[in-house]
Amino acid sequence: MPAHVPPDHEDDNRPAPSGFWEWVSRNAELPAFDRLLFLLYGVRIVAVLNVVAELDIAGLIHERPRTARELAEATGTQERVLRRVLRAATAIEVFAELPDGRYVLTPEAESLAPSGFGLRDMTLFNTGEIFTTGFAALLHSVRTGEPAFDHAFGTSLYAYFDEHPAAGELFDRCMLQRSRLVINAGDLLATTDLGRFSRIADIGGGRGHFLGEVLSRHRHMTGLLFERQSVLDHAPALLDQYGVEDRVDLVAGDYFEAVPAGCDAYMLNAVLNAYDDDRAAHLLERVREAIGTRADPRLLICEKVVSHQPNKWDYSKLVDLDLLVLTGGGERTAAEWRELTSRAGFELVSAPARKGSPWTVLECRPV
Repeated sequence: MPAHVPPDHEDDNRPAPSGFWEWVSRNAELPAFDRLLFLLYGVRIVAVLNVVAELDIAGLIHERPRTARELAEATGTQERVLRRVLRAATAIEVFAELPDGRYVLTPEAESLAPSGFGLRDMTLFNTGEIFTTGFAALLHSVRTGEPAFDHAFGTSLYAYFDEHPAAGELFDRCMLQRSRLVINAGDLLATTDLGRFSRIADIGGGRGHFLGEVLSRHRHMTGLLFERQSVLDHAPALLDQYGVEDRVDLVAGDYFEAVPAGCDAYMLNAVLNAYDDDRAAHLLERVREAIGTRADPRLLICEKVVSHQPNKWDYSKLVDLDLLVLTGGGERTAAEWRELTSRAGFELVSAPARKGSPWTVLECRPV
């Protein structure tokens, strides 16, 4: 895969493809012993990605190709050691080294740069202490069914965020990036007819990115963003970017206690997967109570549907372990979604579909 050089820095001496992804694609032809060893390299790759994200190497290279010396000076690091990390990064095609020693972005690294898909915060969160320490205690979850994070840190994830605001802010930014990716996953918002609703509530909707997208596409609609106050404090600026701030009511609260009434659609975007079935059902029951005796309102669950096929790749099967480790939650199959929604007084009216992406919109009606 050729190195990517920004248009204003085209270079005829770009390096030849390293062949990393080609090598990965041939893993099936390697002896089983070597394939297992390759899987064990994961911890090294995670560490390299963490360092280059923390130092914002992609952001520096995005400005112009730079040498290891220039990058070390800009980041206050040891040139010889940074060069070794960059050598490892180029080996997996995150950055590429030109013949003159300057480093440029690859398509993969573009996602870490300001002009890319904005995955730097997601990279920092997924390669940082919260993940690495939590996953080191995965066996505790397997033995007890409890979140490994709680065992490793002595507190729950959200309590940890309250005590460490910087970590909580990183998580919020990470969730914002995830929302953008979800919306782009097969144009999720186009998979269901949202235009029939006049007022939609986004329950646990973060800073309002998903709701902002919905309202910007449906100018007749108003919205309600229900979140923790610390998160809502950041919502107005984002909603203003979408031009919908005057159509959104911000309501702070705990969705395990009560959910605001009066909406004809209730949206839960990647909220339920954070909880086990008992807690998830409890949350859904609060939504059911908000709907009351009305028959027309709908519950819209934007979540992944895990493939039930064994021995088949599905990244949701790995993300499922993230949730187990961090919160004790998990991803669900289509059958599990039907069982959970039925338990809380809803009936699925849309068949869970997987069209290239495990993300889908599950539409439910009250029963």
